[in-house]
Amino acid sequence: MARSRNIKPSFFMNEDIIELPYEARLLFIGLWTLADREGRLENRPKKIKMSLFPADDINVAEQLENISKFGFIELYNADGIDVIHIVNFVKHQNPHGLEKDSELPDRNGIYTVYQRNPKNKTIVGKAIQLNKADLKHFYDKTGPFAPQNTGSAVENSYQESESNQANSSGNTQEQLDNGSKTVSISDQNALIPDSFNLNPDSLNLNPDSLNPEGNNNSAVGEVDSSTQAKFSFKSALKKNGVPEKDAAEFLQVRKAKKAQNTENAFDALLNEAQKAGITLQQAVEYCLKRQNPWGAFKASWYLNEKPEMTTGQQSNHQSLPRNVNDQWGAPKKYEPVAHTAVKGELI
Repeated sequence: MARSRNIKPSFFMNEDIIELPYEARLLFIGLWTLADREGRLENRPKKIKMSLFPADDINVAEQLENISKFGFIELYNADGIDVIHIVNFVKHQNPHGLEKDSELPDRNGIYTVYQRNPKNKTIVGKAIQLNKADLKHFYDKTGPFAPQNTGSAVENSYQESESNQANSSGNTQEQLDNGSKTVSISDQNALIPDSFNLNPDSLNLNPDSLNPEGNNNSAVGEVDSSTQAKFSFKSALKKNGVPEKDAAEFLQVRKAKKAQNTENAFDALLNEAQKAGITLQQAVEYCLKRQNPWGAFKASWYLNEKPEMTTGQQSNHQSLPRNVNDQWGAPKKYEPVAHTAVKGELI
C-alpha cells in the first residue's frame, strides 16, 4: 500500500541525484511511497514497476542498481527476503502513528517494532529491536512479553540502532490526530510553503526529509563533508588530461549551475564520456564550446546533438553549387548550319 511521504525542493538540485537518469530519480521518489515506516520494501522489480510505472517501459532492476551505486539505497537479502532499504529514511520521514510496524528485517535479520496504545497508535518510548523468533511473542504478549514480564523483556531486547535513535521520538510519540504535529521552530526544521507532499491527504510535512545534515543542497545518503574535502574535482580533471584553463572554466560553469563537485559526480562524468566514446578532455571541451555551456556531460545529450555519430557514419550529403554551370559546365556553343535548298516534290 502506498503511503504519504515528503520531498524537499532541494532534492532536484542535489549534485549526486542529477547524475542519475530521470527514470532513476522518479523511481527513487516512488520508492518512498512504497516503503514501510523503516524505509524498507521487498526488492521485486516487476511489482514495483506495476505500482509506479504501469504504462512505461522502464527497467526497474537496472535503475535500482544505479541508485544503489550512489549510496541512496541498500540492496540485501535477510531471512530469505530480498530487501530494498532507503538509507537515512527514518531520520527524515515522520510516519503516522497508526502506520503498522515493518515486516521486513534489516541486513542483520533484526526487526523493528513499537509499543502501542489501545487505539494502535505508537506511544512514547524507543523502538524495540527483535529477532524473528521473538516477533510472535511480542504481538501475542506471551513469553518474555507477557504483561508481568514486559519491563525485563524491553530491557533485554536489542538496543535501538543509531539511525533509529535520531528519529525515535518522532516515530514513537503518540499522535492524537494527523494534523497536530508540532514543527520545531528552527532554520533547519521550518515548514516551507512550497514543499511538495507526494500524498495531499497528509498534513505531516517535514521539509528536511531529504536533508541528512541540514545542508540545503544535500539529500538522503549524502557523503560526509569530511570525506568530500579530501577529493579535488579540478585535480581529477587534470589527471585525466583536461588542461588547467579548461578545468578552471568548467568548474566556473558548474558553480553557476549549482553543481557541487563530489567524487561521485566526477566518476559519473568520466563514465558518461566513456559511454560517448570520447576522452574526458574532449567531453569537457565540448561542454565549454557550446553556446550555452554544460556543467555536466551525458552521452545521450552528446549523441543527440551529433546524430551522425549514432550510426558511426559521416554524412555524405553535398551542398549544391551556387551556379549550375559550376557543376555541369557552361552550355556548349554550336556553329549555325547553312540553309540548303532541296529540290523535288514533297512526299
